[in-house]
Amino acid sequence: MEQTELECIIIDVDYVHIDDRSVIRLTLKSKGKVFGALDTNFHPYFYLKPHNASFDVNSIKKIEILHDGETIRVHDAEIVEKSISGTKLQLAKIYSLNTRSIPKLSESMLEFGEVYEYDILFWKRYLIDHNISPLSGVKVKVHAQENYFIIDEITQSNVEPKLTYICFDIETYNPNIAPRPDIDPCIMISYETGSIRGVITTKPIKKDFVTTCNDEKSMLLKFIEIIKNEDPDIIAGYNSSNFDVPYLMKRAKKLGIKFDITRFGEEAREENHGLIKAIKIPGRINLDVYNVARFVSIVGASETLLKINRFTLGDVYRAITGDTKRTVDKKNIWQQWDGSQSELENLAEYSLSDSISLRSLYEFFLPLEVEVAKVTGTTLSETAVSTTGQLVEYLLMKYASLNKEIIPNKPKDQDIAKRNSNPITGAYVKTPDAGIYDNIAVFDFRGLYPSIIIANNIDPSTICSSCTEFYASPEGIKFAKTPIGIVPTALSMLISERAEIKKRYKKEPDNKYLAARSQALKILANSFYGYLGYSRSRWYSRECASSVTSFGRETILNTINNAENLGFKVIYADTDSVFLLMAQKSKIDAQEFMKSINKKLPGAMELELEDFYVRGVFVGKKGKSESGAKKKYALLSESGRIKIKGFELVRRDWSNISRETQRKVLEAILKDGSKEKAMSIVKEVVKDLRDGNVNLKDLVIYTQIRKKIDSYDSKSPELHAAKKALEDGVKRKDELDGATIGYIITKNGNTISDKAEIEDTAKTYDPDYYINNQVLPATLKILKELGFSEEELKGAGSQRKL
Repeated sequence: MEQTELECIIIDVDYVHIDDRSVIRLTLKSKGKVFGALDTNFHPYFYLKPHNASFDVNSIKKIEILHDGETIRVHDAEIVEKSISGTKLQLAKIYSLNTRSIPKLSESMLEFGEVYEYDILFWKRYLIDHNISPLSGVKVKVHAQENYFIIDEITQSNVEPKLTYICFDIETYNPNIAPRPDIDPCIMISYETGSIRGVITTKPIKKDFVTTCNDEKSMLLKFIEIIKNEDPDIIAGYNSSNFDVPYLMKRAKKLGIKFDITRFGEEAREENHGLIKAIKIPGRINLDVYNVARFVSIVGASETLLKINRFTLGDVYRAITGDTKRTVDKKNIWQQWDGSQSELENLAEYSLSDSISLRSLYEFFLPLEVEVAKVTGTTLSETAVSTTGQLVEYLLMKYASLNKEIIPNKPKDQDIAKRNSNPITGAYVKTPDAGIYDNIAVFDFRGLYPSIIIANNIDPSTICSSCTEFYASPEGIKFAKTPIGIVPTALSMLISERAEIKKRYKKEPDNKYLAARSQALKILANSFYGYLGYSRSRWYSRECASSVTSFGRETILNTINNAENLGFKVIYADTDSVFLLMAQKSKIDAQEFMKSINKKLPGAMELELEDFYVRGVFVGKKGKSESGAKKKYALLSESGRIKIKGFELVRRDWSNISRETQRKVLEAILKDGSKEKAMSIVKEVVKDLRDGNVNLKDLVIYTQIRKKIDSYDSKSPELHAAKKALEDGVKRKDELDGATIGYIITKNGNTISDKAEIEDTAKTYDPDYYINNQVLPATLKILKELGFSEEELKGAGSQRKL
């Protein structure tokens, strides 16, 4: 048996069943060659914390369970030492030969004690236990056996990933607008690999990049052939997990062919990942760039990478590249397909442009996704469908394993309900007096919450009552100074590495992977506090989360007091930011204030100058409570940059006309200093709405349906529009569940919900709704601060005033 040693990256990791055994399967890439490898020495397991400290592990080995006529046996068991909530204990580690037995075995052990780590996916368990990161590289010793290599040894290594890809997109016949996979054929498939590109179709089209097949079945087989020949590591699409791949899978089944785009002769399969649909392609990475774009838009990267309200391929492409991609009227694709040669050529050009545009987005987002995967140690496929909370959880799982700590179980429904019923007090907010201010300095605490967690060793396992060396939160909760918990340990690693990466990036400003690594580390570090207070978190701790915010409130209040003692007027403060009215103070005074604060701060905590602003607009808040008030202001920097927070301009659930009107009003105030100009802008928009001179596209309101359509009882406008589209056959249920939909309030109906229609079918709009529920609310509070009465502003919406 000849053994080979190789350095590889892991493309994919899953498991297969061989002779009733669950066996880990790795897809490895070494020096451009890809191969499958099995690890037959790793078994599924879980832990038992027994009620009786003198339990006999040998008796556990003999346990047998009869389930559905099948005898389930313990494969092996041993005693190990692990920590639970900071206390070292003797636990039983119980092995099974296959993953299917784990649920029943762990359930049967409840009569002997508490069970742990029974719900961790087998392939994740493998990566955690071996402390390997798929895209960071591994060193393996293998020997050949039949069609696979068998892994004898696997350890961490450092290999740069070089990934090949194919970007693809499909067009479908859609006489009912929403294509039906059981009836409507796929008519075109475009692809782009960086070296070849083209369109496969079933009609003769006079374009060099078009390949014509005899029928749809031949077209699908041709696409499968291209994937087999090009052998990409990554198959990238846009909304492909929700639409393209499932559609092709259903069409292939209808046509009686195997949709094998995998590396192991299997078929792709659909999986659920919370609200996100995932597609598993064994041996390859499935990358749905739509999911990636949505992820980036809502995390800390959004300010610098992507800030957008709509997530069509064209909108994201324009936001990233500044260019406009080729478009067609999607509702009429079927008519173009049935049309002239020139229409077919136009459709083929459009189809190819989708894959070419997707390649630009793929190349833009890939570095960030790769670095997030490397930092957390999970696969790129998993990273692409994960939330920040899930990524933090995976990182903590790794650290728990390294520190021989038991990974907490997922909370039960009753635990989640209890946690949600007792919310955590949030950050301190000093609300401003509404108005317009000049000469403002804004300071931010860099990484306030991560710094607080590290400086005070805040971790569920460090909470103590009788310890003598401790950090005490303002709420009186004690955290032992030693040992260091895994939460501050993981955070320290992320922050320290980011500091080093930023130094390297200054020397290599064109290194996009260093930039992406820095961004990935920032995203993860900023997600820890939220994870500690998330009711579904394994490491949820009300004491930890509330202590972080109480330390934060104390820090910001001390900063406000120091500023006011030095003669500054603090006009606003929120969470980790302080806004100082400079008045007669100089920039040097402001910087000296910052230095004086930093001398008193613990650990890596630091106050930084964000910028000096020429003018700012602050509006009033709803209600009387200071705590929890949302940020709502606009600032003009000395460089001419406008920063906007909290206004409808940066929210997705407002129409473009309300956001654009608000933006113009803010610019008139901040740049021109003219309240008259601001008011005239509103009146002109109101007149255009009344006269029917507004494009329907500017009236679309976007809202995400966060659950499955069937689970809602509410009759909100977006749900009414979605259900109407479903009933009319314009949309399919799988297109709507968890999707962001655009709708318009039309003239058709009695209530606002009745009038709501999805943007695809709306033909009219209700001017009164958009005046009184969109444009005026978006500008009302701003203009009130300029001295306009509410009656005068609301009068702008009446025919009498115009």
